[in-house]
Amino acid sequence: MSGTLDSLVAALGSGVLRAVLLPEPSLPVGGVRIHEPGAARASTPGEVLLAVGAQEAATVTALLRTLRGSVAALAVKCRVEDDSEVLEAAAEHGCAILVLDDGIDWLQAAALVQGTLAEHAGPAEADERRTGDLFALADLAAAAVGGPVTVEDPRGWLLAYSSDQRGGDAVRTETLMNRRAPDAFSRALAAHGIPQEIARSDSPVTVRGVGDGAADRLAVGLRAGSFGLGTMWAVVDRPDEPRITAFGQVAHRVAVQLMRRRTEDYRGHRVEMEQLAVLLHGSPAVTGSADAVELPPGAHWVVALALAPHGPAERALARSRLEQALALTQRGPELTVHAGQLSNLWYLVLTVARPRESSPDLVRGWVYDLLGSRDRDRLPVYAGIGSAAHGQGHLPRSRKEAERALAVARLTPAPGDPLAFDDCWARAALTRLLEPAVVADLESVTPLHRLQEQDNTHGTEYVPTLHAWLEHQGNVRAAAEQLHVHTNTLRYRLGKIEEAAGIDLGDADVRLVLALQLKAVTS
Repeated sequence: MSGTLDSLVAALGSGVLRAVLLPEPSLPVGGVRIHEPGAARASTPGEVLLAVGAQEAATVTALLRTLRGSVAALAVKCRVEDDSEVLEAAAEHGCAILVLDDGIDWLQAAALVQGTLAEHAGPAEADERRTGDLFALADLAAAAVGGPVTVEDPRGWLLAYSSDQRGGDAVRTETLMNRRAPDAFSRALAAHGIPQEIARSDSPVTVRGVGDGAADRLAVGLRAGSFGLGTMWAVVDRPDEPRITAFGQVAHRVAVQLMRRRTEDYRGHRVEMEQLAVLLHGSPAVTGSADAVELPPGAHWVVALALAPHGPAERALARSRLEQALALTQRGPELTVHAGQLSNLWYLVLTVARPRESSPDLVRGWVYDLLGSRDRDRLPVYAGIGSAAHGQGHLPRSRKEAERALAVARLTPAPGDPLAFDDCWARAALTRLLEPAVVADLESVTPLHRLQEQDNTHGTEYVPTLHAWLEHQGNVRAAAEQLHVHTNTLRYRLGKIEEAAGIDLGDADVRLVLALQLKAVTS
């Protein structure tokens, strides 16, 4: 992709993007990237950098001085027209300042800039337009490196391959036949730390002596910024430096193609708010409404997501990262994802075309991939997953379950793995029962406070004794072992508890209410 700063601004118009400062209007522009504070990745000359989270002019000034002219333009949303420090820093480093309209979200901005640059591609890039298909790009990579090529997603599933089959090996043959890299080869790669090396490297990695029957090969990571899109492999023996460089250059074009495909797929399946509301909250009488999105046949799982950060700048960055992840995370041929936002929550509807026993694991694995598995790259997002809905009429139930699982997930200080309702339904029910208002009401209608006063005044241990006995469902021996007392001592205490509180522990309703209140005050 290429274009110039002035052609980019003119094409998008002031309603989307306006220029505050253009030191070099005819400067070529070759790409767009979202800025991630603290990321180690160096900027590429000719990029438009989207300054997500930079909400103050002082932050923009500091960023300009850090970049030192390494990008063509910085796109912001805050007011910088009248800030002399911003303008001076931009002029000093030859960096254009562009202001995005507040109504354009960062993912839309990235897609608009990418699309505009593609439309303004020069004659030298006509070849890229003709070879935009992944299979054609695989052929191009094979010709450049001198060996057959495969393109695989992050899980090893085959996306494309070159037509020249000469020089392959047993691993490549099995990959083509089964549409996925052999498990034994993937395990051998993991044992040698090859996936981590590929993820860290910006250039192709040589892989030698890994796995039985595996020839030497080159591997290069396919990325959009720091987001992994997959890997491109070439079976080749000791290529020279020019071939390695050419292979890496084609890999960049493959990554751009993957990013375009996934971004277009995401935009096509991003649901308008009104449609999503009808879909997830409607009764059977309205889910067939024309205002609801039509889902493909299969089983549906609703996922509820909530951003963890509280500060506006951090939330803006987290939201942008989430949208980018939604656009770029790989969908399988049997998995369709619809996404939308209602209030402060994101909702996803994941549809599995041919549901089977392993489908819940497929859904959970996809959400896990979306949020990221590495601590430093993990999205700061809580996630709850409802159970399967067989038919659109059951989606409101799956939504409620997803929201309740999300409520349990948000009890932890920091986001963890996505939480399925089927794994936390009991905790979800308790969380709803033990809301502060309910707990306060329990304190006014139960005699538990009398036992607490006895413990505080006379040093008795009535409350922990009652708690242990109720937790063990009246099993005196198990409760006594937990408290490290004799069973007769426990029975004596239970009698004193009934006397002090004026209760009958033989009454099932009494035991239930006391157990709930004790759960609330001891959690």
